[in-house]
Amino acid sequence: MPFTPSTTPESVRRVACVGAGVIGGGWVAHFLARGYDVTAWDPAEDAEDKLRRLVSAAWPALEQLGLADGASPDRLTVAPTLAAAVADADFVQESAPEKLELKRSLLAELDAATPPGVVIASSTSGYPMTDMQTTATAPSRLVVGHPFNPPYLIPLVEVVGGTHTDPAAVAWASRFYDLAGKSVITMDRELPGFIANRLQEALWREALHMVANGEATVEDIDASITEGPGLRWAFMGPCLTFALAGGEGGMAHMLDHFGPSLKSPWTRLEAPELDRALRDAMVDGCATAAGDRSYADLVAERDQGVINVLRATGRLPQPTPHPSHSPQPAHPTASARLPLPLRLSPIPLFRQVVQEDWIDYNGHLSEAYYVLVFGFATDALMDASGLGAGYRARTGRSLYTVEAHVRYLDEVPRGSQLAVRTTVLGVAAKKLRVLHEMYRCDPAGEPSGDPVATEELFTLHVDQRQGCAVPFPDATRDLLAAAVAPSPEWAGHGIRPVGA
Repeated sequence: MPFTPSTTPESVRRVACVGAGVIGGGWVAHFLARGYDVTAWDPAEDAEDKLRRLVSAAWPALEQLGLADGASPDRLTVAPTLAAAVADADFVQESAPEKLELKRSLLAELDAATPPGVVIASSTSGYPMTDMQTTATAPSRLVVGHPFNPPYLIPLVEVVGGTHTDPAAVAWASRFYDLAGKSVITMDRELPGFIANRLQEALWREALHMVANGEATVEDIDASITEGPGLRWAFMGPCLTFALAGGEGGMAHMLDHFGPSLKSPWTRLEAPELDRALRDAMVDGCATAAGDRSYADLVAERDQGVINVLRATGRLPQPTPHPSHSPQPAHPTASARLPLPLRLSPIPLFRQVVQEDWIDYNGHLSEAYYVLVFGFATDALMDASGLGAGYRARTGRSLYTVEAHVRYLDEVPRGSQLAVRTTVLGVAAKKLRVLHEMYRCDPAGEPSGDPVATEELFTLHVDQRQGCAVPFPDATRDLLAAAVAPSPEWAGHGIRPVGA
């Protein structure tokens, strides 16, 4: 039976999310942030409480990414039954546990309960849709919409149909996900595990081998990626990264030169036996790596890290209208704002590409945007000192600027890259004095010449719930105090650092 859609992807207003665990709940948060009404259902007795806690925890990160018009957690409804959840849905996202028979029966039940012409997508992480749609009456509308965890932060979704899926349903789902702010890969054939999971699984199995054989620790393996290729993979995939290894000769030279190394025993693609010893080594290694950080701390750090990478690579979504309220697609647009600060010690060097709409009638950076860039640099300082979004979400505390002095020293022409060097001038129990210096960068991206502007800030550490200034956490104050600059270094700037 061919698929005939009941509505267009642009007209979707209500999404049904069936299954409200980690993945399903992440989808709920994402769709809410994109301005949709969401109806959720999960058979677990405590599902609603857990789901609303997940959405609440995710919302600060989603606010940083930028919410669509009208986006609100209040637009979430938890239905008492599966049938009620999908009764008036324009799109259905299924996220049940990864058990093939469960997926088959649930998709058949969804097919029977969902109005005709509505696409039903499965979040399966590995099963082909051909294997899951065997008992559905109308399998032509069933597609895979495989996300990466957490769905509200990681843009990727892989879309593919099964043997009995109408290609029109695949195209419809891909368009909808694009409008909903996802980065879509539409696969033209089924592949167990899809694309990203197969690549991820290969790395994971090799990591297990190295731990099992005592060749590396969990911490070594994680650091080898986060401090090495992972930094490149965030904005340039492995293929293009390897192509650059070939210099001007590109991938051809790389393969000609390094191809023989493919026969070297550098990897083992068969999974090792997951025995008790290996399991314990992995569990213990992760506990050591986490240290005294709680699950909430780690989630907050992960969320902020992903946001920083999105900022750095110009992929931070802009707040956009909901597609049903505007003819413009509500999907992320390219942006180079809010980049990731470089990991320099003690305070990160913040970099920023000047945006075209920041330029005034004279062809130079407009006055207000000097202050905006300084604000981004302050955000980077807060992230580096543990006072970022995760901290605010957990504690309700943040830095409040009480006084700021800006000096405009030179013009910034169109096309410039800026770097802001931040120095702590003084820190007390509740107070922080900071100096930002803004430079134009040379062709290599390094600060060059004299500052084009400076900003001196006096801030207070404020508890937003109590409405008053409170002391910094000891670890944060110690970190900031260790970074305080000696007075002579800044004498030439006409600034007198404030002592602690």
